[in-house]
Amino acid sequence: MGQLKVTHKLQQLHVGIILTMPRSKLKLAFIKNNKARKNSFMKRKECLKNKLKEVSILCNIEACVIMYSSYEPKLEVWTEDNTAFQNVLNAFLTKSPMEMGKFLLNQDSYI
Repeated sequence: MGQLKVTHKLQQLHVGIILTMPRSKLKLAFIKNNKARKNSFMKRKECLKNKLKEVSILCNIEACVIMYSSYEPKLEVWTEDNTAFQNVLNAFLTKSPMEMGKFLLNQDSYI
């Protein structure tokens, strides 16, 4: 009976893996239509917020997103609550420039 439960769990896991297979490669190009570009941005923004929520729950961390767009005049800050934002911001600001640069990755250093 115990083996049956394990097998059933493995089947569920296998089904989950199949359902979350990666998508085909996206063709990255500038979207010329302003309305379509804005809609795409808004959809991706929501996806980013959802991923942040998932990661913060799964890893049990405080995280936030600070986002600027040309579509909205104000800076957007998104987090689960204001105290989490303050904690993340304070943790970032209290680090020395040496510590901040330790994990900094840009296009030049990546290549």
